[in-house]
Amino acid sequence: MHSEVELSVAVKPGSGKGAARKVRAVGNIPGILYGCDVSPTMLNCSERELIKALSTSAGRNVFIRFKCDDEKINGKRALIKELQVHPLRRRFLHADFYMLDPNRPIHASVPVRIVGTAVGVKLGGILQIARRNLEVSCLPDNLPEAIVLDVTELRLGHSLHLSDITPPEGVTLLENVKVAICAVISPSSEEEGAAKETAEGTAEA
Repeated sequence: MHSEVELSVAVKPGSGKGAARKVRAVGNIPGILYGCDVSPTMLNCSERELIKALSTSAGRNVFIRFKCDDEKINGKRALIKELQVHPLRRRFLHADFYMLDPNRPIHASVPVRIVGTAVGVKLGGILQIARRNLEVSCLPDNLPEAIVLDVTELRLGHSLHLSDITPPEGVTLLENVKVAICAVISPSSEEEGAAKETAEGTAEA
């Protein structure tokens, strides 16, 4: 079952920088809820509770079940669509929540989970990961916490592509099947790449 956490939120009609600063001053985060035929609704929640919600195995894709005095929102589920973060303080500034309809497909970015030790790595190669997340479409209850890719049989000089992944039932991968996910390269290839980057950086300086 997909990870789900309860989050207390309060509906707040105020908007603008002044209202947002007041919300943050007391340890809360301003946000907006939209989607699923609901009118965009301004709300706020505890930053501490949101950080706790994000600590589950699902990460950003955790399902949020709202606890709210507003009956239109209370008990409903949502997905975090966007989190604005302060570039220096690394504090949350704003959260966008998308209300879920169990019968409507959603688009989400799901992490790739690499399992196994590649044959090429055992022979001295280096596993190079090109994609750590993939775009998928599915009904909310089919959303996987990760797309698993077994690299055990991956040989030196070979790659695995999107076409090599069998998604979970009910999940559609939205990207080009030719997209490379990972490869096993020789140590010399990685050293040559690093040397080239260093040379380019020196030339620019």
